[in-house]
Formats: sequence, structure tokens, C-alpha cells
Amino acid sequence: MIEARTLQGEFSRALMAADPSARPDGLDPAMAERFAIYRNNVHRGLGDALIAAYPVVAKLVGEEFFRAMAQVFFRGEKARPGSLALYGAGFADFIDGFDVAASVPYLSDMARLERARLEALHAADDAVTTSEMLQGIVNDLASVAFVRHSACFLVRSGFPIHAIWQCQQEGSEKRPIVQCGENILITRPDMTVQQILLDDAGAIFAGRLLDQAQVADAFAAAIARDPQFDVTSTFAQLIAAGAFAGLRET
Repeated sequence: MIEARTLQGEFSRALMAADPSARPDGLDPAMAERFAIYRNNVHRGLGDALIAAYPVVAKLVGEEFFRAMAQVFFRGEKARPGSLALYGAGFADFIDGFDVAASVPYLSDMARLERARLEALHAADDAVTTSEMLQGIVNDLASVAFVRHSACFLVRSGFPIHAIWQCQQEGSEKRPIVQCGENILITRPDMTVQQILLDDAGAIFAGRLLDQAQVADAFAAAIARDPQFDVTSTFAQLIAAGAFAGLRET
């Protein structure tokens, strides 16, 4: 008699095998057709979940190619979340190593942008740090470090992924895309996910603050990139966007 753990392993192996006729060793032959139907339904469901998580990536390569790519992704997974709402973690890194997608060099960064949007949407509803909360420490702001809001992410790319993402939205106006890198801050003020473009110095400043560096250290890194960096405007933009959820305890 096959042990339950062995049967479970065989079931998982056959479920994700490349061969569509694969079935678990020890499975009653009379159950083979039912297993094949179940397997197809699982694959279809995972593919649907991945398309829901990465809709622009799917548009850029077409559904047929995307589902074929998803099949390879499924088979390499080490773990899977209980909820399909957050399915697909690691997909961007997978695309980096998927040679067939190399003809679309910005595809993995687009996946990173869409992943950040998805995680921002489902992030905890942390209390947001507001400008009013900082009024009492304005003179000491240089030595302050912040805690990143769980719905805030920074995606940096050598490609215009924000512009490409916008062009793929329903009803969007098609405009020429300037071939340049973009830095996108993703936040969720008022429970709506939004994207904010930052210049390179602004992205360095924001990135350091999100990593809990002190404001003075983040500013020093930013002006090393651009001596004309406007710290006041960028900091106000980060606060207004709800990038932080309190001060780091020292």
C-alpha cells in the first residue's frame, strides 16, 4: 500500500509534469480521465490567476505565449500561496531567465511593476505619516528615519515601463514613447493604487528613505547624483503619497 506522503508527492509531480498524459504512480487506471480533467482545470485556473496578476505582461506577449510561459513557471514553483489573489511571486525573476522572452527586454520590469501594484492593493491598511504629524520635529528632521508603508514600493527600470503600462490601459490615448529609463513610486493613498514618476535623484532619495536611512543620509546620496536636487518638493511628494507609516525607533 502506498503511503499518503508518497501518494501526495506523486500527485503533485503528475499535476505539474510537462507531459499532459502524466498521472501519479499507483493511481487507479479508472481514475486517469478524471485526473486529466482535474489537471487541466488546475492549469487553467493558475493561468487565469497569473493573467489577472500580470495583465499588461499578458497583453504585450499575447495570451497564447503567456499561457505557454506560465506552464513553465508552474513547473518550477517551489511553493504556492494559499490564496490566488497574490499568486505569481517570483514571476519577474522567472522571466529574466526565460530565454524565449528575451525579445521583449522590458518584460520582467513590467512584471515587477505589476507585482508592486498587486501587493500595494492587498497590503495592510497601515496608518499613514502626514505632514501634520511632523510639525513638532521639523528642526530635527535631518536625523529622522521612516518606516515604509506596506503599500509603498519603488520600481526602477532602464526602460519606460510607466509609459508602456499607461499605453496598455483601456481607453488610454496612444502617444509616442520616449526610450528612457523610469523610476516609479507605487502607493495606495485613499485605497487607490497610484504611480508617481521620480527622477534619478528623487528615486535615490526615496529608496534610501524606504530602506530606513536617515533623511540627511538620503539627501546626501541624492545630491551626489544631482546637485540641484529639490529635496523639499520630493519629500513633500512622498508624504502626500502616503509613502511612510511612522518613524523608525532608535
